[in-house]
Amino acid sequence: MSQASRLPCATYPKTDELLSSWLTRLAHDHLIKTHTFGKMLFSGANVWNTDLDRSAPESMLHILTQRTGTPLAKVEQTVLRRYEGQLYLHSGQGRIAPWVLPLGIYHRTRRYYGLLFCPLCLRRDGETPYFRTHWRLAISYACTRCGVYLQDRCPGCGQPVTFFRVELGRKSELADRPISHCFNCGLDLAKIPTEHAPAPVLADQRELERILYEGWNEQVFHPHLYFVVLRQLVKQFINARSASAALQQAIDTETGWSPLQENFTIRTGKVSIELLPLRVRSGVLRQAQWLLTDWPERFLEMVKRYPITSTPFLYAMPAIPFWFQRVVIENLYVGRYFQALSMHKKKRL
Repeated sequence: MSQASRLPCATYPKTDELLSSWLTRLAHDHLIKTHTFGKMLFSGANVWNTDLDRSAPESMLHILTQRTGTPLAKVEQTVLRRYEGQLYLHSGQGRIAPWVLPLGIYHRTRRYYGLLFCPLCLRRDGETPYFRTHWRLAISYACTRCGVYLQDRCPGCGQPVTFFRVELGRKSELADRPISHCFNCGLDLAKIPTEHAPAPVLADQRELERILYEGWNEQVFHPHLYFVVLRQLVKQFINARSASAALQQAIDTETGWSPLQENFTIRTGKVSIELLPLRVRSGVLRQAQWLLTDWPERFLEMVKRYPITSTPFLYAMPAIPFWFQRVVIENLYVGRYFQALSMHKKKRL
């Protein structure tokens, strides 16, 4: 293939399709192995040794525009940078962006469960199943279209989803099955059992999706400001700091659920949100959503009932949105300072 020619079997990426998913399908459509296709298209680059969906350079996106005829704006929607300014403000060069699930890349293997999927969506896709960008986000836990919980691994062998390796172990053969199949055991992920997600779970997932694209409310219309606070709350719900213990007990009592029910090692060490087990992550996300609902009324009701200080809410928070900081300071710092001062004066009298 010459550098300037258009690919003979070029197709556009599907709605919300990941770049890696699209490239894998393009390779199979041209009857070329994924590794070889990447080297041919991008001048010998080791495409699959990096998190392509997170760090694909602009030059690669321009090449794809030229070789497939896909508008650049549409190509740019296949990479996770599309969520900048919505889910997070800026990730920084070479840094993992908040809320983006890591893959744990080691050569061309994946050690972490950084790609979610909905079996029913893959089944609906028919002969050309594909993987979505929002399946790489830590705020995703249920499919609102199909009404089921998302999954993050092959139930047959426990391996992470690594669809570009479906031709693994067959050196002289091309892929002869859709990318919905597990690269390790061959199980078709589009046909595995699913678990129904209850209506409250789906409602919470829909709300996160709405906020991501529309903003939270009239006061917080920049979505990333909501997710900054959501992240702070989740971090305090799972850490091992004694200063967070009262808050953890309060939120568990109020919501009737604890992450310890899913994994007893939670709150004994330090783990990033993105590396939490899927069910633990979904649970603490929903706890944080619950606390932010009807802000600040529900929050104020809870802190009045429990001996919670301002420390866990503001600890190590680099950029604190004003709408959050003001309520915490006035009610858990300033308010309790004057309350203590008043009690001290009464004792003196």
